This record gives sequence, C-alpha cells and structure tokens, in this order.
Amino acid sequence: MINLDGNTTVEVHVSTENVTGNGTLVTQQQNQTKFSGMSKGSNIDVSTREEYHLTALNGDLHSQTVLLNGNILSVNSSGSVPPLEPIETSQSDPITVAPFSIVFAHIANSTVPACEYVD
Repeated sequence: MINLDGNTTVEVHVSTENVTGNGTLVTQQQNQTKFSGMSKGSNIDVSTREEYHLTALNGDLHSQTVLLNGNILSVNSSGSVPPLEPIETSQSDPITVAPFSIVFAHIANSTVPACEYVD
C-alpha cells in the first residue's frame, strides 16, 4: 500500500471472513470498500502477518536514506542487502500506513490471483 498524502495516516482493515463465492475479498479503508481477489478456499493464517514499512529519513522525501520498519536500510560492506526483517503483527489489527510511506503486508497462506505466476 502506498500513502502519498503527507498529512493523513490510513488504516486498512483486512478481513478473510468476507470472501465471496467468486473469490473476492472485501476490505475496508477509510469508509470506502475496496476489493481484492482471493482464491476460493484460501487457507489463511488468522493469527499474525508480516509487515514491511518503508519511509524516508525524518519524513524528508528528498532524503537518500530509506528506513525499513524504522531502521536505516543499507547494503553491508560487501554490497549485499541485509536480511529484511518484518514486523509481526496480529492479523486482526488494521494495517497502518503512515504519511508518505509504502507498506508491504505478507499474509501467510493466502493466494491472490493478481500475484500468481502464469506460464
């Protein structure tokens, strides 16, 4: 999720209870209904999910320093990317997207058709 508004924090509520017969997952975001495709019969881990929050240092969009979950993201001395450590959070909590930030949420054991590889 991307929040390009510099003044508003967005909370996105994800529910696996409203998967419709055609495999559509209904989510709520700031009083608007959004739809995300889910495969019928998806097996969802309802306890936790992993989140990766990307922000600019001090909220400065011109900064050349990116933070991952509040920590500076940089390569090590050999030029390798370090392990990307997620924040584990309760599946029932909303996903909070801060101003000028990007959030990737990994919901274990879920299948979203738009993300599937097709030969």
